[in-house]
Amino acid sequence: MVEVVAALVWRDGKILICRRPADKARALLWEFPGGKVEAGETKQQALVRECREELAFEVMPGSVFCEVTYTYPDITIHLTLFNCTAKGEPQRLEHAELSWVQPQDVTAYDFCPADKVIVEKLARGVKLQTERLELRELTVSDIDNLRPILQDADVMYAWETPFTDSEAENWLAENLRRYKTDGFSFWTVERKTDGAFIGVCGPLIETINGVRHTGVAYIFAKAYWGNGYAAEAAAACVSYAFDSLGADEVIAEIRPENKKSRHVAERLGMTVRGSFVKTYKGKTMPHLIYALAKEDGIT
Repeated sequence: MVEVVAALVWRDGKILICRRPADKARALLWEFPGGKVEAGETKQQALVRECREELAFEVMPGSVFCEVTYTYPDITIHLTLFNCTAKGEPQRLEHAELSWVQPQDVTAYDFCPADKVIVEKLARGVKLQTERLELRELTVSDIDNLRPILQDADVMYAWETPFTDSEAENWLAENLRRYKTDGFSFWTVERKTDGAFIGVCGPLIETINGVRHTGVAYIFAKAYWGNGYAAEAAAACVSYAFDSLGADEVIAEIRPENKKSRHVAERLGMTVRGSFVKTYKGKTMPHLIYALAKEDGIT
């Protein structure tokens, strides 16, 4: 078993892919940048070194997107793919070609067999995976899964009223719009064991008094409360904001009386840094501003 690492480098909603040289195994197939882990290296150290050597490119590994074990005729590899941010512009030092592509377009490229599970996930809009959950981008077809959640008065407690059909549709449309303008927003949260649609969670832009902040938000179906799913998904989204979006701080807007949401934020290590008043349907609603700095880390 050979340990291999690769970088899922995000930039403006696109990812970096590389075409292998014609004189190496799996010639001219596409892959994600990276290489073998050498003795004495951590996976992160190996990934930084490989990208420097092959691309003259400085990557900063973050959370793990996916792990794959695959057996080729000549080698068995265990591949760990990291979400990464990067500095500078990659140089084609060894590869036959480099390209920045939209995740949904990766199936148009002929990838190495070990990467095809990853390619399929990216094409489906999968953004993150945790031990129990998979997070992917919303689509218009998710409205039937969203309505029961957004129309539950207990779930929508912080809004003080459940959404109507048209409000649920508008909420979905707004998130699809944010994918185009911001590159991210609420994502679906699905349980790996059975594919159950259990809620939505994601990093998103929060504007407070005219200032834009990177935030995290979560809404989960009542049937799945009390299982730690919100904290698990939110922690992954906060890590993504730090690792892939380059955020130095992540906030959460929470009403003071919303004890369940406050508990989730506090489990992540967030603390109250301020407050503001939001107006919704003509009603003023005080909100606390929870925040976590990247340097402090998730608890």
